[in-house]
Amino acid sequence: MEVKVIKKILFFLLILIFISSSVSSLGITPGRTTINFEPGLTKTVEFTVINSEEKDVNLVVLVQGELNQSISLSDISFSMGANEREKKIKYTLNLPQNLEPGLRTSEIVVVQLPEKSSESQAFIGAAVGVATQIYVYVPYPGKYAEASLNIVGPDEKGVINFVLPVISRGDLDLVRVNAVIDIYSSLNEKIETIKTNEIGILSGERKELVAKWEQNLSSGKYKAIATLIYDENTKTLEKEFNIGYQVLEIQNIEVNNFRLGEIAKFEVLVQNKWGEPINNAFAEMLIYNNQNQVMAEVKSPNYNFPALEKALMILFWDTGGVRAGTYDSELFLKFGEQSSKHNLKLDVSERSINVRGVGYVISEDSGEGGDIVFILGSIIVLLVVINLFWFLFLRRKLLSKKKDVKELKFRGNTKGENLKIKN
Repeated sequence: MEVKVIKKILFFLLILIFISSSVSSLGITPGRTTINFEPGLTKTVEFTVINSEEKDVNLVVLVQGELNQSISLSDISFSMGANEREKKIKYTLNLPQNLEPGLRTSEIVVVQLPEKSSESQAFIGAAVGVATQIYVYVPYPGKYAEASLNIVGPDEKGVINFVLPVISRGDLDLVRVNAVIDIYSSLNEKIETIKTNEIGILSGERKELVAKWEQNLSSGKYKAIATLIYDENTKTLEKEFNIGYQVLEIQNIEVNNFRLGEIAKFEVLVQNKWGEPINNAFAEMLIYNNQNQVMAEVKSPNYNFPALEKALMILFWDTGGVRAGTYDSELFLKFGEQSSKHNLKLDVSERSINVRGVGYVISEDSGEGGDIVFILGSIIVLLVVINLFWFLFLRRKLLSKKKDVKELKFRGNTKGENLKIKN
């Protein structure tokens, strides 16, 4: 019995080892489910597996991570036919009474099994897998801040924005939160010190610290070390950044064939502006509701970019339960220690998602030029209305003139007849 169990474990481990890191024929949404810890909480979560190439596939479902003993699956294996584009799977999370403070994580991995050879029992090709993450945040006693450092720019004016998203993960509010950022050269020489704004953050709330820096530095690598100060506590964050070129640049974002309540497929066209290959890059999108809370976290697979080449990065967002409206969003492009942040607005309607951003062309599901067609159509309608108005106005004038001429002729004829009678 033990031998069989060991064989199964080795089999699944081999599958995970051969999971391809390139673009997958599978998709999964949501990429992450975030839960705030409650003792003994039971929660059922649904996720969707997407058969993007629409072919016959056999799949197995695995659970890994520190919460794997608390997760039960509705399916551990299933098949999808070529006519099945998506399948809903559920898992139930049963949390214990106590967990260590901080972030507790697990992953549910859906693995596509390789096809069997028609001539033997051997498998052909490597297995492909996608994963949905489970994040459980257990509050810290007292005051505790979770933060990250994002560096955006420089823009065309040379301005760099330092953005620190801060979440109060303790069970007490944070009264005074700010940060001091030191900038260093590649030789570790301090260049500048800048300060962010100061804010207060309620327990469980997320806010951002921002600092702008106008610089005139030569091209190269630099380092930012931020000291986050929250009440009596501090935390240090460090990140390298580049000046002189933008490594990964968004060229375009499209959402095609969309219906509200279904899965939106974001196609993000990205170019490697660097003269060297970039490997294992991925896109991550956070979507916020009206209370500035994260309502969805979606992530693309990893992509490899040859030097100066473009690639299409794919993200899936399940819009089940989402209402039409405008939503704030943050799109991150990440590779290694580098990341860039792009603030977007998603205008969601029944049949389209219009993505609005700054600094590059964004199109909606109807394709580029949809707005132009609408504007031109409006102008044409306006011109037709104006021409029709002038036509009716001139026609009325002409009819009025003809009537006046007839009346003059009639009066002239009447006068002539009267003269003849007098004679």
